[in-house]
Amino acid sequence: MSLRKGQHVTAEILQYDLIVQEKLGEGGQGEVYRVIHNNQHSYALKWYNTEQSTPEQKKSIQELVSHGAPHGAAGKRFIWPLDIVTTEKNAQFGYLMPLIDTQRFAELGEIQAHRKPAPSFATLCEISYQIANSYRMLHLDGYCYRDISAGNVMFDAQTGETLICDNDNVGINSRDATSQVWGTMEYMAPEVIRGQAKPSIETDQHSLAVLLFNLWVWHHPMHGDMEYQIYVWDLPAKKRIYGENPVFIFDPNNTSNQLPSDAEYHTARKRWQYCPSTLQALFTRAFSDGLHHPAKRVTEGEWQDLFLELKDNALRCPHCHAENLWSPPQNQLACWHCQTTIPIPPKLSITHTKGKHTLLLHKETQLLQRHIQPHSDKSPQVIGEVVQNPNNPNVWGIRNLTDYNWTATLPNGQVKTVEPQRAAPLSLGLRLEILAGVAHAEIIA
Repeated sequence: MSLRKGQHVTAEILQYDLIVQEKLGEGGQGEVYRVIHNNQHSYALKWYNTEQSTPEQKKSIQELVSHGAPHGAAGKRFIWPLDIVTTEKNAQFGYLMPLIDTQRFAELGEIQAHRKPAPSFATLCEISYQIANSYRMLHLDGYCYRDISAGNVMFDAQTGETLICDNDNVGINSRDATSQVWGTMEYMAPEVIRGQAKPSIETDQHSLAVLLFNLWVWHHPMHGDMEYQIYVWDLPAKKRIYGENPVFIFDPNNTSNQLPSDAEYHTARKRWQYCPSTLQALFTRAFSDGLHHPAKRVTEGEWQDLFLELKDNALRCPHCHAENLWSPPQNQLACWHCQTTIPIPPKLSITHTKGKHTLLLHKETQLLQRHIQPHSDKSPQVIGEVVQNPNNPNVWGIRNLTDYNWTATLPNGQVKTVEPQRAAPLSLGLRLEILAGVAHAEIIA
């Protein structure tokens, strides 16, 4: 039974009397409505079809409501179930969730159809980071998502702020799956399609890789010549391409499924060239070894670390001003738009307790807390910036924006204290002790 405008429904735990305002959309499991509480607070309500309104589904939603979304910024990106919603004398039910501003947030399909503007490369890095970061936190909580796909993600193309929708199929990892949805075929891991595995964190990792590839390349990683030769795109064909004989379109060792010489594949071929070599390498690993060996899949942490570094190292072409992404160990960079050679500025090579991070030094560079402490609660905090000497614009430095001293060792061996709001000169060979025992850095060519 569908709901009608003006109908009253009840949020069981919150004891909210909700009034149905309008239907927002529908899918295979049910319909989504905008509802209002106290004539001022609007929410979204997913109302299940009769066949989906099972005791198992209701119990699953109740567990999600009770547990709550993952903690921190990563958890806030999930449009998490707030409460079970019911009506009198009706076995159907639904769940309440926050309402999304669809004017601000876009789906990938809207971007690809050019109905909404595409994000810049740096913003796409932020979107990709936030997606990987949120799924990482969900998995650390012991849950798997089961249905990662482009249709369940929305983002602000200007800021990179990202939302993850349709969380009613989230379940505890390794528990016998009671969800009525095991994934979207195009995103499902091969072993799930073949019936050899149930949804898990490892199958989520495959789905995540497909989603990220779609975000960057606007194409499916298995849609190559093998798919091109299929004339009836039915269920057996999909099972063959995605599950029984999946081959990555850019697999360096297997060219049986490379992109056809057809104009329809031009966008995918060109966008793959936009991807920095480090990103191409992770995609290749995800869809070669990771395709057949779940334990070798790219982890959420690896994705998030890469996208943070790529975002940090965006460069403008001096000729056409197009945005490009640099990644180590490249010594030169050709603009993807006009092929002009982009000079690579000096770099700050940072060593911290979790490893290393490389940061290009130019007039817009900011040193963040996460550069020296990758998983700090203060990750976005700016702790340093590249500045010009006001008396001599040709002299550049890196200013200490913390409330503690840094120690600088100059190329000639002289040691100086860099007090808060003071700057150390940008010169090759300069070494900085930013946080004693935690992080130090050196300026390299």
